[in-house]
Amino acid sequence: MLNANAKQDFRPGKVYLVGAGPGNPEDLTLRAYRILTNAEVILYDALLDPSFLEIFPKSAIVHYVGKRSGAHSATQEEINQLLLSYALSGKNVVRLKGGDPFVFGRGGEELIALVNHNIEYEIVPGVSSLNAGSSFAGFPLTHRGLSRQVLIMDGHTVLNEDTDWEWFAKFQGTIALFMGTSSLPKIADLLLKHGGSADLPVALVENASLENFNIQISTLKEAANSYLEKKTKGPGIIYIGKVVRFLENKKSTSAFFQFSKESFLGQISPEIQGGKNES
Repeated sequence: MLNANAKQDFRPGKVYLVGAGPGNPEDLTLRAYRILTNAEVILYDALLDPSFLEIFPKSAIVHYVGKRSGAHSATQEEINQLLLSYALSGKNVVRLKGGDPFVFGRGGEELIALVNHNIEYEIVPGVSSLNAGSSFAGFPLTHRGLSRQVLIMDGHTVLNEDTDWEWFAKFQGTIALFMGTSSLPKIADLLLKHGGSADLPVALVENASLENFNIQISTLKEAANSYLEKKTKGPGIIYIGKVVRFLENKKSTSAFFQFSKESFLGQISPEIQGGKNES
C-alpha cells in the first residue's frame, strides 16, 4: 500500500530551457539567475564563460554537454535523454544554453522531446548573440537610412541549400551569419559574383561580453580574400551591411581595421551625421 501511495504521489521534475546570454554571467536575466541558482541538475553549453561554474549550486548535478565546431561532448539525442531521465526521476533540471534557446540554440528540438514525454517545462529567454554582438561592437542592427530589416542565417548550411544569391546580394539591410567564420570567404565571393558591393562593410565579432572580446571590420571584397580570420577560440558572429560603419574609427586609414572594447568611442560616420539618426 505504501508503494502504491508513493507512486500516486510521485511527480516528474520540471525542465527549464534557459538562455544564458552571450557568455558573461552578468548578462543573465534576473529570472534566469533565480532559476539557475535553485537548480538540482544543470546541463550547460560550450558557449559560456567558466565563471558560470561559480554560481552553480554546490549541491547541483552538473553535466557539460558543449558542442563546438566539429567537437561534440554529447549528441543532441544524448542531451535529450539526459533531460528526460532526470525529469522522470523527479529532478528539476536547467538546460543552460548560450544566447537564446530559440535562436540557433536547438531549443526547439529539446522542447519537442519534453512535450512528447509530457514533461513540464518553462522557457527562459536570453540575450541572443545576434544583438549582443552588435551592441558590444558599437553599432545597431537597424537604423533609419541604413537598415530597416535583419536577415539571420546559418553560415554552415547556406552554402548547401538552394540559396537565391541574387536576392541575397541585393538585400537592403543587415545580414547576420551564425557559425559562418570558416565559410565567410566563399559566402562573400558568391555575394560579389551576384552583384554585391565590393566595399560593403563586414564585421567579425568574437566573444561579445567577455574579456577577450575582439572585433575586426573589413569589406566584402577583402572578406572574400580571407582578410577576416578568427583571432580567438571563442564563438564568432558575422555582420554584413552599412550599419557596421555606424561609428567610424577616426584613426583608421584602411578599409580593414580591428579594435577592442576600449575602442568604442569614435566619430559618427558622415552618413549618420547628415540628419538620418533614429529618433
